[in-house]
This record gives sequence, C-alpha cells and structure tokens, in this order.
Amino acid sequence: MKKSKIEQLSVILNQELGIHGNNCKTVIDFVCSLQKARTVNLSKMSNYSSKSGLVSPNSIYKSYQRLVHNSKITQTSLAKCIIKMYSLEGCKLTLSMDRTNWKYGKANINLLVLSLCVLDCAIPLYWLELDKRGNSNTDERIKLLDQLTNDFGVAIIDYLVADREFIGKDWFNYLNVRQIKFVVRIKANMLLDNDNKLLKAKSVFGSVNVGEVISKQITIEGMLLSAQATRSKDNELVIVVSNCLSEPKLLHTYAKRWRIECLFANCKTRGFNFEDTHITIPDRIGNLTKLVVIAFAICYLVGLIRASIQPLIVKNHGYKQHSYFRYGYDYMIQVFSQSFHKAISLIILCFSNFSLEVKCKKIISVM
Repeated sequence: MKKSKIEQLSVILNQELGIHGNNCKTVIDFVCSLQKARTVNLSKMSNYSSKSGLVSPNSIYKSYQRLVHNSKITQTSLAKCIIKMYSLEGCKLTLSMDRTNWKYGKANINLLVLSLCVLDCAIPLYWLELDKRGNSNTDERIKLLDQLTNDFGVAIIDYLVADREFIGKDWFNYLNVRQIKFVVRIKANMLLDNDNKLLKAKSVFGSVNVGEVISKQITIEGMLLSAQATRSKDNELVIVVSNCLSEPKLLHTYAKRWRIECLFANCKTRGFNFEDTHITIPDRIGNLTKLVVIAFAICYLVGLIRASIQPLIVKNHGYKQHSYFRYGYDYMIQVFSQSFHKAISLIILCFSNFSLEVKCKKIISVM
C-alpha cells in the first residue's frame, strides 16, 4: 500500500464529503473493511481492517464505533457526490420512494428512502430514520422530497415512482403543486370517479387480462389523473395513476420502482447484510447508512464499467447471472485480496472529477 494513495483519497473525501483529518482515513478503512467482510457488523469488520496486525481489533472496533456515532457526512454532500460520481449533473432523474424495515430485538429499524433509478438498481440519495413501526405519513414524505428539491431543484425530477403506501389526497396535491410528475400504484379497493360513478378500482379495471393494458382518465377526490392497469403473470391486478395525462407508458415507467427493491436486497442479504447491525438508535442508523451508501455506489459503478468490457452472462431463463452491483462487489473483493493499492486506485477514480467517458477508460485501464 502506498501512503500517497490514501492521502490522495483523503483529499477527495475532504473536498466531496467534508470529512476532515484522521476521520478520512477511518472512513476509507471502514468502507474497505465493509466490502471485504460482507457485513455491517462492526466486530466482524474489524478483522478485515487494513490496520489488522498493527492495531488491536478492539481499537479498530472502537474507531468504527466512534465513526458511526459521530459521522459528520451530510446527506446533501453525499447526494451531490453521487450525482457527480455518475456524471448525472443536468440530467432528468427517475426517483423511487419506498421503505425498508426490520427488527433487532424489540427495536424497529424503519427507513424511508428516496433513491435514484439507474439501470437494474437504485442508489439512495436521501432517507429518514422513522422512529416507529409501519407506514410513512405525508409530512415525512414531503420532508424527504423537499431535501432533494432544495439541493437540486424540482427540474431535476423526471418521474417519482412509488408503491401503494404512497397515496393520499394531501400527498398527491403536494406533488401537483410542486409540478412533480408521479406514477404511483393504487390499491384495488380505492374509490375512483369513473364517468361520474364512484367505483372501486378493481371494478373499473377488473376485466383486464394478463399482458393486456387498459388506460383511462379517472378522478380521485376531485383530482383528474391518468390510470393504466394490467394483470401480472401471477394474476394480480396492477393499477397505477399519474398526474401526467399525456404519458402513454405509465406501467413501463412504474416498472422502474422495482429497482429500489433490488437496492434493499443488495444492501441486505445479497451484499452488505445490513440487518446484521446491532445498532438501533435512529441517528446512528442514519450514519451507518451513509457509509453503506458510499460502499454501494463504488461497487455499483465498478460493476457497470466491468460489464462494458466483460458482459454479464445471460442465463437460459433470460435473466443476467449477476446484478451490476454484485458484479462490481465480487470484483472489488477479488482486488482487495490481491492488491490493496489497486483497490484504492479504483476507488479514487470512482470519486474523480473526470467525465464519465474518461473515468470509464481510466478505470478499465486499472482493471
């Protein structure tokens, strides 16, 4: 390992994320250990630190603990860093909002996440730690979306996609007033005004067949919306509504919502095993999430670039053998085992200010 590489990465993290002093080196060590250990469990991660053999595992564990307890990284700086990292400045973005939750003992860990849809997955930009069980409310959703629009403006949003939890007159009104286009799935028993008749959605669209699409303009609580419905291969009725009355492919846009489910799976059982954490205090869960997002963004970008030179294998059932995230994650683990210096060089390039085209070429040259 060349010390100059760590110092170079420290300077970048200071500029992009506002991390200062020795905290930079701790963040670098934490993110690298997280990738190698395949878990957010701090005790297990301490065994994969680059300081192992030089510093006791207990000292490493305590430094990780202090970082999670007192991280100064802001969601704003992290979101701007990710947009820059993927060269998406000035682009229109499809955003997905959803929750992920689990229990540790009697504690409920519940995160409301606003993420950026990119190819087969999503990358978290903002989130709220909900100190409760169950669904989010309109105020919490507005708070999350206001964070993004305050930092980037409303014009950056192409569509917001969300599942059946994210409905309601006040929520839809907020999105309309802010001129944010949305495609949201609704419940089958939701009441719609169709041709001046108040009917349940399943009555209006229940005749749709598997693979068929029915489109209508309907009214929900006085609000004119476009609606599309189809029936899944599992014979489940899927109905989405939008305030964009001219969009003919609402179901196609809504399908991007699945990418946030892939994100949650990649951060949990398919990747960093987020549910292994013993941390339950909301602020600390938020700080841990920031560090997981940094590691995730690196692996996903490396996976996308790796696939450009070594395409993913497509299995007989038509699906790729691995996700782009897993492709990058597995590669980073291999590189860490072979050359820590090379791994740090790749991470530096991921955060570099080069255009995406130049960045890809430089990362490929290191690969």
